[in-house]
Amino acid sequence: MTLPEAFAEIQQFWPGGMPFAFGRGAAAGRLAAEFGRPLPTELATYLDTFAPAEDVEFATVGNPLYLYGLGSLGRRQPGYNWNPVTDAPVAGWPAGFFMLGDEGADPVLLDLDQPALGIRRLQHGQGPWDAGDTLADTIGQWLLCSAALHHALTAFEDEAIIDDERGFNLAPRAAAWLFPRLRAWAGPHYATWVADFDNAGT
Repeated sequence: MTLPEAFAEIQQFWPGGMPFAFGRGAAAGRLAAEFGRPLPTELATYLDTFAPAEDVEFATVGNPLYLYGLGSLGRRQPGYNWNPVTDAPVAGWPAGFFMLGDEGADPVLLDLDQPALGIRRLQHGQGPWDAGDTLADTIGQWLLCSAALHHALTAFEDEAIIDDERGFNLAPRAAAWLFPRLRAWAGPHYATWVADFDNAGT
């Protein structure tokens, strides 16, 4: 899914049409220089045309997803590959990891050395950076699914989560809206997006 396709879908359900203002910061050149390599085409397009100017918060079942704005994107990521106290690198962080955001400190990224792996959420504090989930094949797909989950959790029932003897479920109206759309939009990654919900089906 391309970025224009994703945002066309988001416009159909997001109040006001868009979840954030595009930064249009022409950041691809700066970040390509920082990383010392050309960036994948979709990432460059995102950075120059679609990335938000400021950090954006999306609701999730647990910790929110923070989508980094143009000012937060860069090769040095404090707490991941850079120690701001000692002003020194942190060992073990692959040079090609390009962070797009984080969810409860779990980095969400694109590996510039293996872009075909898609958008991944890795587990912070679990040792080597090799444990985690693939969320999407493209940035557009990831943003659309993130916006859809946020919408389901915030735009329908007052209590979006029902946790009782029947399980941990998304409330009925939110579920009726979200699950069919995520099946279409997330494709093979559907199970990852709905793993928290007992009523999602897989």
